Amino acid sequence: MGGYEYVARRPMGIVAVAESRGLPPELVKGIADRLVVALDVCATRLAGEGRLVPAAARVAAHVERDGSLVGVALTLTPGPGPTANALLCFVSPFKLVRFPAADVDPAARGIALEASWGAAPTPAASAPSAAPLPPASSSPPPPPGTP
Repeated sequence: MGGYEYVARRPMGIVAVAESRGLPPELVKGIADRLVVALDVCATRLAGEGRLVPAAARVAAHVERDGSLVGVALTLTPGPGPTANALLCFVSPFKLVRFPAADVDPAARGIALEASWGAAPTPAASAPSAAPLPPASSSPPPPPGTP
């Protein structure tokens, strides 16, 4: 699906593994599964409070020798609502992930995950795995025949 290594789905969101390097596939899938559960629980709570804004995010990082994350790069749907939702429901749980220690160069181990949540979440099917998710658009598409 769109070049993703793995896609974990729950009713309120998805987490897709865009890329992983030097990490066992079972570990990467387990992380995506845990993150999508955290995303789903958080998004459900925010929806009940009227604070959920459908959006998307991408997070990528290298994994240090001790298993901690370094060089975290974020791409978020712009705006205060989506940013707050992303930080609370996706980025914070991601930053709590610890990987097994390994005596390898941190550049040899890394992971990039994309998430979307809210109304009918789907990964960006046409986006290559190295590209960030496009920002959510609130404007409708132009009518057919419009240049």
